[in-house]
Amino acid sequence: MQTDQVGQPYIPGQGKLEEKIRYRLDNEGHSLLIVKTKITDQEIEDIKSGAVELGVYIDGPIIFLLFKFGTSKWNDAPYSWHTVPSGIRVYPQEALKDNTLMVVLVEATDGLVKAVREIPLTAEFASQLNEYITIQANGSFNGLSYAKHINMVYNQSTAEEMREMATSYMNISN
Repeated sequence: MQTDQVGQPYIPGQGKLEEKIRYRLDNEGHSLLIVKTKITDQEIEDIKSGAVELGVYIDGPIIFLLFKFGTSKWNDAPYSWHTVPSGIRVYPQEALKDNTLMVVLVEATDGLVKAVREIPLTAEFASQLNEYITIQANGSFNGLSYAKHINMVYNQSTAEEMREMATSYMNISN
């Protein structure tokens, strides 16, 4: 059981976690998990209440969720419907919430949740993202090709450059 309660361990009974950024759609809905070390107070504030910019960039078999919170730089999380564990993998219309993004920020050194935010997606952005995921889900998948393609994209583009090529974008100012 994973928690999204601030101050609680993200994974009860487990302290140190590996740094990662993971976006996925599962039976609960859209989620973005950010696990990193040395989280600053500014980063916590940006996630909790800063302006939000989201984008979607598609390159071959990969959907990249692009994101920027408050004063942070653009970042990304690659996604494939096929990599979500089968027990929680669903089509967008089957998800509990398909029009919000749950963001959880976790300190990697102790595994504690530092910030949580539920972001309402604009109708247009949610519709486009869910359509891209449905198209991807109905396509074929090769794990090795997927991994190679991610590396190729990262060798060619930064998150900022991907943002310039994004097919969908939304902005929430606070």
